[in-house]
Amino acid sequence: MVGQERYRSINQRLNRLLEEKKVLLAVHRGSSAGNIIENTIPAYIASLKMGGDILEADVVLSKDKNIYHFHSGMERKNFQQNIDLQTYTSSEIDQLIYVNDNLEKTTYPVEKLETTLNYFKGKCLINIDRGWNFFPEICKLIEKTQTTDQILLKGPLTNEVLAFLQENPVKYMFMPKVSTMKDLEQVLALEEINVVGVEIKAVKETDEFFQKENIQKIKEQQLFVWVNALTMDDQKKLFAGRDDNRSILEGEEKGWGVILAKGANVIQTDWPALLSDYLKTWLNQQRRL
Repeated sequence: MVGQERYRSINQRLNRLLEEKKVLLAVHRGSSAGNIIENTIPAYIASLKMGGDILEADVVLSKDKNIYHFHSGMERKNFQQNIDLQTYTSSEIDQLIYVNDNLEKTTYPVEKLETTLNYFKGKCLINIDRGWNFFPEICKLIEKTQTTDQILLKGPLTNEVLAFLQENPVKYMFMPKVSTMKDLEQVLALEEINVVGVEIKAVKETDEFFQKENIQKIKEQQLFVWVNALTMDDQKKLFAGRDDNRSILEGEEKGWGVILAKGANVIQTDWPALLSDYLKTWLNQQRRL
């Protein structure tokens, strides 16, 4: 079980999945390819069909305070335009249509968070990313759609974020980002916040959160450990280079296998079908040991 006993009702879906599957797969922006666009319902559907358990969904706040699914900074990629959705009104965003992997225009619009929450109500866990600057607006939609037990809010340990979560009567599931044991100490000292897990980062193999004993210390505090296997570019390391690219090109045991051996409870990936197959094999091997 993760989280405090007093938050059991909110955390029960997450705990049931962790108990059943042992390791959960979070899918980065859904699974997009061809004419299916990232951060859209079709991409999220595809990710679940490929073995994903958690949808990782980016959000952006429009100029007139409506919430859309979009990773800010990706406008050139997705629309072939040098624009910024954060400066656009809802009516302007609603006029946009995506460009697909073939650089062809689609008829697909930018979706609102409320649309996604209603579509996946009761179906899966959803990690909302890049929304910490407007948690109040996000949480109003969570309450409106009655999806509280499905949503993992991710964010930094800022005073604004922590104050909102502490003061809100609804104790949403929260996953802070941590890079050091000092960060973890701050997390463990938090009160009146439903912390269920942490997203850890280790740039080098000598970093604190690449060490199995430190990961175990997190789990002993009834928190899940989220590790990113994403390969963002040729330089950025989220878990000391033990990532999707290495797993695919050099062998799963050199990437995903290391993450699993370290003790991750949740792995975020861009390749859920491949990782799902490997995870089944890895878990079967562990049962035989």
